[in-house]
Amino acid sequence: MTDVIAEVEIIQNNDLFSWEEIANLLHDAFQERLKQGLQFTCSFLTAKELEQKSNNCIVLIAKNKISNQLLGTVFYERKSSQRAYHSNLAVNPTSKHLGIATKLFSAFKELASINGCEHIISDTAQQATSSVLWHKKNGFIPISLRSYGSTNYYSIVFRNQLKHHWFWSNKLFCKIHFTISSILCHMYRHKDGTLTTLGKLIEIFRISE
Repeated sequence: MTDVIAEVEIIQNNDLFSWEEIANLLHDAFQERLKQGLQFTCSFLTAKELEQKSNNCIVLIAKNKISNQLLGTVFYERKSSQRAYHSNLAVNPTSKHLGIATKLFSAFKELASINGCEHIISDTAQQATSSVLWHKKNGFIPISLRSYGSTNYYSIVFRNQLKHHWFWSNKLFCKIHFTISSILCHMYRHKDGTLTTLGKLIEIFRISE
């Protein structure tokens, strides 16, 4: 494993790989999730859609130094002066469990720190157990639950604090925040983003105000 990782290089995509190749990597990597019935957005993105989505992103690539084989990717998007958004983390299925995802995240984290970000946000499906465990292993703390119209699952939102914060650096506070958020999310929306009966009632009252 050590020898394999030593051959892995993390770069910013500079047209060495086409969007078609990156899209195919994402599709292959997320086949496992599709088999679980989890419809991750990146599972269906075309090369053109992926390119458009990347306009405000830095795309980090993991490749083999010797063969130049595409091994993995992650998208870095700076949402604000304080926050970086971590998305589209994917590893070639033939190269999983070798530490490539963690190496990509290390490069992501370094980039976020250089750019002065105070924290990183990421999310994944609640049922994607291996992804949830990976986030926790790499210092992410679950802070809330969300439901999006573009997916068919509840998403756990994670936060990785790069600089100390009186609230978000406290694991107990984060746990309380996550619990409250989970309750409200289930009350307000179904896992596909549609409103529950209570959610519809709340929206009616909002409109009438």
